[in-house]
Amino acid sequence: MKSLHQVSDKPLRDLLAARTARYLALYAKALPILVILILLNCQFTVGRFVFTWNAESWYLVICYLAFPWVHVLFNHLLVRRTNANHPTDQPKAVAPKAKTYAAGLPMTPIQDFSGSEDHLLPRLLRALVEFTFAPIILLILPVMLGFRHGHRRHQLNG
Repeated sequence: MKSLHQVSDKPLRDLLAARTARYLALYAKALPILVILILLNCQFTVGRFVFTWNAESWYLVICYLAFPWVHVLFNHLLVRRTNANHPTDQPKAVAPKAKTYAAGLPMTPIQDFSGSEDHLLPRLLRALVEFTFAPIILLILPVMLGFRHGHRRHQLNG
């Protein structure tokens, strides 16, 4: 028979395991960006490749370490902003299928416009921007959010 302590710790352990897995997945997502940017930082000459480790390489490592926190923070801010813009949960109608069909395949839609399609280029650009500016964002964003929160409080009291 399980004790009360063992039963109550299971949701917390599951949450920590899920959070750890999420951060590890984000580190895996950022690893190719790190490798590509470090290789681009190296010196290329005719017939020769010189591996370079300098201040830019250290900055890229710091960006790699800070990327998951910035990504999670932006996701949290986007969800909060979306919830603020749409406070009521109204059921959404299903979007109609696209009326444009591929040439030669009259029954195959090119795109279904249901909102479920994945846009690779904007997501890749967002990941690259988050990666490149992660340390700067981690330094500036809390100050901006604190200022914004204080400004709202001042407007409500004033």
